[in-house]
Amino acid sequence: MSTPLVGGGRRPPTVLLVSPRPPRADGQGDQRRAHEILAALSAEWDVDVVSWLPDVNRSGLRRWVANPVQLARALALSAVMPAQVAYVQSRAPRSLPATAAAYDAVVFVTDRAVPRRVPEGAVVDFVDDLGGIALRRARSSRRWRALFWRWEGSRLRRHDRRLLERVRVAVAHSSPDATGIGATVETIPLSIGTEPMPDEGDRIVFLGNLFYAPNHEAATWICDELAPELGRRGIPPGTVLVAGRRPQPSLCERATATGVELRADVPDLAAVLAEAAVVIAPMRLGTGAQYKVLDAVGAGRACVVSPVANAGLDLADEVSALVTEREAKPCADAIVRLLEDPALRRRLAAAARARLAGYLPEAVAESWRRTVRTVVDGRRG
Repeated sequence: MSTPLVGGGRRPPTVLLVSPRPPRADGQGDQRRAHEILAALSAEWDVDVVSWLPDVNRSGLRRWVANPVQLARALALSAVMPAQVAYVQSRAPRSLPATAAAYDAVVFVTDRAVPRRVPEGAVVDFVDDLGGIALRRARSSRRWRALFWRWEGSRLRRHDRRLLERVRVAVAHSSPDATGIGATVETIPLSIGTEPMPDEGDRIVFLGNLFYAPNHEAATWICDELAPELGRRGIPPGTVLVAGRRPQPSLCERATATGVELRADVPDLAAVLAEAAVVIAPMRLGTGAQYKVLDAVGAGRACVVSPVANAGLDLADEVSALVTEREAKPCADAIVRLLEDPALRRRLAAAARARLAGYLPEAVAESWRRTVRTVVDGRRG
């Protein structure tokens, strides 16, 4: 839509960014992605932001989830849409479709953010393949949990297929996720958020938002299986550092019992990376590219990653990372190799940064501007 200005001109294009949680450079994955998109688009257009869910750091989150009126609305919506979408849409402003119609382009962060009445000029950034994540959780779950996640995954697949027919552009952050969602989905990668730093650390580091189920699961495995295996090789468990926001009490207890250092709610994860000789990402759950790996690569840290953590990045084993199955002995072998060989660490780190040059901030920002420009230009003339 274009609105004439006084004197026969036209107003400059405007863009709306719809991010259920507020954009944050240090937030959860969807918040950080929204922050990157906002910074990229603001360089060329006026961008307004609509958010409605509590910030991940706000204590009001639990009160909102426990609100019976809100819960009842979410349950009612789940009859016609996947539960994860219903959870987000139950709180969305009723005026969102009308508001979005006034903009030349609207970028939705995740498929959960898109209302049933999709505006013209809609760009949906799926970020992750949520349907694929749900189906993988079904395979790793038991009984009623497996049934729920299989049902939720199937519903998300149908929801996303319908959505693809109604938006101008669809984006995901990795090729495997884009392929899982649909053939017309484009790829815009995540953005590296760190700068190279000297290789002066001596710690084995795992970092991420620890309230996120795949990170909690990986951190628990580190405490229960990896740290004892490293201890048998003479590496004290205190060499292992797990850092991130909002760890669950069970993880805190495990870390204390095994001697792993757990650093909660660290304000600057770059400072944690400065302590690292090796960064590990032994993920068994999750999907797509991992910010934790990208930031380690940006900082110049060699990585030991599982195939799941590497799925969206395609780092080459022995060339740009050490890629190993999520088993204690091979993972410990890879870590020990890197601790004992600084030259190997530097070679892998340099190769990884070259491999992921397309993930550098300006390259990612220009991809976003180019994508939204096609929508704005197409609608205005």
